[in-house]
Amino acid sequence: MNYLAHTALSPAQPQALIGNLLGDFMKGVDPKALYPDIRAGLANHRKVDATTDQHTDVLNLKPLLQHHIRRFAGVAIDIYFDFLLCKHWDRYYALPLDDFIRQTYRLIDSARHLVPSEPMRFALGRMTSQNWFAAYRDEDMIFRVIDRAAQRVRYRNRFGDSIADIERNRFDIEQAFLKLYPELMMITGQRSKQAIKNLATYLHVS
Repeated sequence: MNYLAHTALSPAQPQALIGNLLGDFMKGVDPKALYPDIRAGLANHRKVDATTDQHTDVLNLKPLLQHHIRRFAGVAIDIYFDFLLCKHWDRYYALPLDDFIRQTYRLIDSARHLVPSEPMRFALGRMTSQNWFAAYRDEDMIFRVIDRAAQRVRYRNRFGDSIADIERNRFDIEQAFLKLYPELMMITGQRSKQAIKNLATYLHVS
């Protein structure tokens, strides 16, 4: 799962949210030095990732991508899943996506002093200022995100070809997501469409 899903699957509490987003920014961070609620959020992130990586329907997707990009398949699929979460948001949550995005950005801004990683602080700043989550609704934008991720790999590769493979296999990828996401909700304690409550409760905003 990527940023939007990890945020949605986090409790709407500042330290838990930071922990749920910290999983991709652990270089140089001592987990023992983190606040307990941040460590719990980090554990939640890792549980979501492990469940996704081991899920039969997700494993069955990887052979659909060409052999030379299999090493990048998991990353590309995770990013594309954020597009699918936007597409199917109302199936899973009662809080409208626009409200969730707006209020989550405020929660992130209020919790920035808790972030233990400079790369994460930089990423969160760009996330809110460039409105990444709203952009994830656009499939073309998601493909650009995948392409940029492929370009950041330091050795020569053709991981950009994963976009064409995703386009060819949209239906299978979407069906895998629709089976996986309810299971992720269950393992993170979200058992109904009311799982995400109004974040204004935590932010004291309207």
